[in-house]
Amino acid sequence: MHHIVYVSSATVPMPEAELEAYLQRWRANNERDNITGVLLYSQHEQRFMQLVEGQEEDLHRLLELIEKDQRHHNLLKLSDGPIPARAFRSWLMGFKVLDTAIFNQLTGYIDPESKAYQQALQGSQDELIHSLLAHFPSEQSPELS
Repeated sequence: MHHIVYVSSATVPMPEAELEAYLQRWRANNERDNITGVLLYSQHEQRFMQLVEGQEEDLHRLLELIEKDQRHHNLLKLSDGPIPARAFRSWLMGFKVLDTAIFNQLTGYIDPESKAYQQALQGSQDELIHSLLAHFPSEQSPELS
């Protein structure tokens, strides 16, 4: 089992209704490819944070598609490696639009455009990801669609 975590910036604002429409297709693709995960979006900051889990080759193929997607840019991979088990096994794609304050308070969130990111890279990426995951809502949370 493998996971990839990245942050990126939207090229244009994406209303929640538009993202919900895209989610239908993304979830179908994830089900086909046995990929699970969670997508967070900050409307004010126009930033995405996504964690996906699955087989390594499927995730790298997905990441190639994401990198070519014209709806966002400045993709910064935070983690790409093996995991002992899925953290979001029942979510084809959990999704939540967050306000800026909540998005920036996610444990481990780093503004990819800040100088602090380079300093953070000197720490353990595994610790960053585990800390981030520990603060996501549980799989049973009604707040994520």
